[in-house]
Amino acid sequence: MSRRRFPWDRLGIDETSDTAAIRKAYADVLRATNLDEDIAGYAELRRARDSALWFAANSRQAGEEEDKDDLGLGSLDDEPETSNEDDDGDWFGGEGLWDEDDPWDDSPRPYRPDPLAREPDPELSAAQAEAQAAWERLLAILYPSGEASEEAVTLAEMEEGLAALATLTARAEAADLAEHDALDGALAELFARTWPRSAPFVEPAAEAFHWLDESGSLEERPALRFLNQRLKGMRFHEKVQQPDHPLHKAWTELSKPGAAGFLDRVRAKRTDVHKLLDGIRRNFPELEAHLDSARVASWDGAGVGGGEGFSGANRGFRSWVVAVVLFFAAIRFLALIGGWGGDSADDGPRPPVVMVSQAEVDAKVAEVFGPGTDMKAVRTVDPELADQLLFIVHNKNLESPINFVRMKALGAAEVAPRATLQARAELKALWLGAAQAQGADTCRKLADGNLRDLTLDLRDKDRAREQALLREMLKAKVLSHTPKGGEIRYAIPGWLVGDTVKRSGLPQERLAKALGDPGSPDRCKAETALAQAVSAAPAKVPDEVLKGL
Repeated sequence: MSRRRFPWDRLGIDETSDTAAIRKAYADVLRATNLDEDIAGYAELRRARDSALWFAANSRQAGEEEDKDDLGLGSLDDEPETSNEDDDGDWFGGEGLWDEDDPWDDSPRPYRPDPLAREPDPELSAAQAEAQAAWERLLAILYPSGEASEEAVTLAEMEEGLAALATLTARAEAADLAEHDALDGALAELFARTWPRSAPFVEPAAEAFHWLDESGSLEERPALRFLNQRLKGMRFHEKVQQPDHPLHKAWTELSKPGAAGFLDRVRAKRTDVHKLLDGIRRNFPELEAHLDSARVASWDGAGVGGGEGFSGANRGFRSWVVAVVLFFAAIRFLALIGGWGGDSADDGPRPPVVMVSQAEVDAKVAEVFGPGTDMKAVRTVDPELADQLLFIVHNKNLESPINFVRMKALGAAEVAPRATLQARAELKALWLGAAQAQGADTCRKLADGNLRDLTLDLRDKDRAREQALLREMLKAKVLSHTPKGGEIRYAIPGWLVGDTVKRSGLPQERLAKALGDPGSPDRCKAETALAQAVSAAPAKVPDEVLKGL
């Protein structure tokens, strides 16, 4: 037997046009439902019944007689409703659907046993019909193949769903209070039932219906208690990404791949790390999925795990070279930049996604890769990158498209061939040179790999060179790679150390300290000098240095 889809799975029957069978199935499930404790389940059951009756009514041939059987509620027929839930969760066409003369029968009038006893309802208005079609599209997106799913929506589904939601919220604004409240309740219930798949649609709906105004009040609906907490979690996730947030360093530490080592525990405040973990586990448990599980486990455990354990493989180098190698071995980790969690935050509610025209999309792409390269060209070469970049362009609260691609270029070292690694090294030297000219703070952010809110003032010729190098990486199909992360060890050859010392003007001891200490005031100068030395003679540089740069 094929698997049932909503509403038949909720009623526990196969698809049918027999309205008596539908009402009997509804009554059977209703008897097993605790109306006082499962308000959301009761609302979903009512929606399943009404949807099934709607499907049945539309599948009948013209002129077929309406079924006149009773509801089959048995002893429940004479019992009043015990739930204090109103009918806001059932939106099937606006006012005029509900009567007070039959309190035991809570089904919409068009589906009652004796339709001839009442005047037929007027047809839906054009606006209502459009909204109903939008509702059906949203259901199809959130219930793929008719079943609940925890898979994230695709970009195409997100765009279609946001358009459908915009139609529904516009209808709610134009409708009377009863229809507005019905849409409000129906969307809240739908998004709560389909979380996390519904996540992209929650914030726009929350702004349209002012859901957070109910937060913490006695009148807060069960579905909104759930959704409002998820909204607060998303807001916290945005804010903790900002460098001025008191727990930003703790979040950054727990986001790094692999177990924490001794130096990591020295740099990060243990109290902040545990405050962050305790807070998200109590309030926003879903956010822990954004952190690296191995990193979290190493902080959860007692003592210092995952010691540094330096290798002696490079002891053939002179001692001043070995010192640089050891410092690098201690602290060089790849940044985990595959996710899109670096949203910016503000104090007021706002929709996270804005729909932009194709011309605007192509203009953003051209800013990254240069004139002549549009979204179609990117999709032809690397469809996965095109999807990622389109998501960034449509989401104004994430990093800019150019900074997103810069981060992807940094993370491509794991898979890039040597020629592409050389292009990446030249990019790093170009970026660090511009950042150093802008000031210590900008340079420090770049050295830390924090490009999300960084503005680099490149000269025209440098911008053109950056675009050419990024096009080269695009053609190599490495920009869509999501880095796995892990520790990178590499030895700096003596000639490269000497060139770096000369370019930086730092004594070798200070250079070694600057490259090994993220908090060193000389770090930016040292990183820039190393990148420029590598870029000046890339053919001589070992692959492991190009990857670790």
